Formats: sequence, C-alpha cells, structure tokens
Amino acid sequence: MNQIALHPKSKRLLENLQVNSPQSLLLSGSRGIGLLTVARWFAGKKIAGIVRPQDTKDNTDSENGTISVEMIRRLYEQTRAKYVSRQIIIIDDADRMSRGAQNAFLKLLEEPGSEIYFILTSHVPQNLLLTIRSRTQYATIQPLDRVNSEEFIDKLGITSPVKKSQLQFIAGGLPAELTRLVGDDAYFAERSEIISDARDFLQANTYKKLLITQKYRSDRTKATQLIDGCLQILVHSMSANPQAAMITQLKRLLEIREHIAVNHNIPLQLALFVV
Repeated sequence: MNQIALHPKSKRLLENLQVNSPQSLLLSGSRGIGLLTVARWFAGKKIAGIVRPQDTKDNTDSENGTISVEMIRRLYEQTRAKYVSRQIIIIDDADRMSRGAQNAFLKLLEEPGSEIYFILTSHVPQNLLLTIRSRTQYATIQPLDRVNSEEFIDKLGITSPVKKSQLQFIAGGLPAELTRLVGDDAYFAERSEIISDARDFLQANTYKKLLITQKYRSDRTKATQLIDGCLQILVHSMSANPQAAMITQLKRLLEIREHIAVNHNIPLQLALFVV
C-alpha cells in the first residue's frame, strides 16, 4: 500500500478500519490536512467514483461550490447496479451538500446497493444532518506531529532553515497545505502576508489595525484566514508564556470567526476586535 503522511495514531486507526471496513466512513480534520488524499489512500483501487462540490458551471469548486440534489440522484442511479466486488464512492466536502441533497443521500445510506461503500470527508461535520452522522463510522484525522511535519517538509525538497521555519509556522502538521505552499510561490507569498497582517492585527496600534480591517472587509475567505492566523499566533504564544489577556483575545476571536462564517458583516466584526 502506498505511503501517506499521517499522524501515527490516525494511521493505526485507519489501518484497523481497513481490516473490517464500515459501510459508511466519515473522515474529519483541519483544513489543509488532505482529507481527500486520505480517502483515496483508504479506498485504494476500489474507488468507483468521487463526488465533489461544483459551481454553477459544473466545475469543481471546493471553496464555494455545492453538491446538489441532482448530483446525488445521479449517484443513486449508479449505485442501483449489481456489483460482485466492493465499490467505494467518496463524497468530498460532504457538508457542502444542499439540504435536499443530504436528504437524498440519507436514502442511499439507509438502502445501500450491493457492495456499495461510502467515504465522506468534512471539515465541518456538524453541518451534516444528525441522521447522516449517526449512520457513519466517524474518524478524526489528526495533524502531523512536529517531527513528522519536519520530515514531510524535507521530502518536499526544502533545505532552507528559514523556509522550513516559515512553513512550520504557517501550516505545520497539514500535509496538503504544506504541499500547496511549496508548489505555489504566489500562494506562499499570500499566506505569509496574511500571517504578517494577523500579527499586526494583534499587536499594532489602533490606526494600523483599522487599516487591516479595511483590507479584508470584502473577502470573507481571507477575513477568516486572518482570524485563523491570529488564533494560530495566540496559541503559539500561550504555549510559551500564557497570560489572561491572551485567553480573552482568543475567546473574542473565536466569536468573531463564528459570526463571519455565518455571513455577519465582515468590517463590523473585525472592528469589534479593534475597539
């Protein structure tokens, strides 16, 4: 079986599940951990299809796309055939199924076709219907530990100590994100800028913080990344020198992140942290 970058505990868990594979498996973990890669590795040569979110032009869109009820209905027709060997279907970013699609998929889980197995991936499994979650075997994929993360960065061909340190800080433990950062210089520069802005958003004067608020006011994804960067910096700082003020900041940022995620006004939410 091909090698894959996994935390040892997660790898043992999945290898045990492969011995007696559940009919439906739900993989969850942090963004950038590579859930689709893990699902492909787990399924091996038995993959019969992969369903991914799409935009209005039927292009794959993991950021803003949707898995529609029509896509699940097509999947339903596919699974009605009789198979003599195991067929594994991966539903990537399963939480992006519309409510109608989730209800349609629930019927597939309740009455699966012969030899049909499912692997669902989700970074926010709480967005799935409880009835779907209750019919799946749940497995959380942990980030790589620091040693494994360093080994993975070495395998990506990075030799510069400075670049290694930057990668560890931006995406330590997240193999898919590390791979993207190494392979895309423009993306690396973008993520580095967000981390720099996050540090200023925590530490700079009020005027500079308000400038950062204006910079991220119209992009919900990047605003969320800014908050995530702030959280990352705080967690790192707290591990070295915990302070009560950091805990207060952490709580406020988590609230702001949640509000931005459910479509609250971005500049208002960011400004609430500044003032």
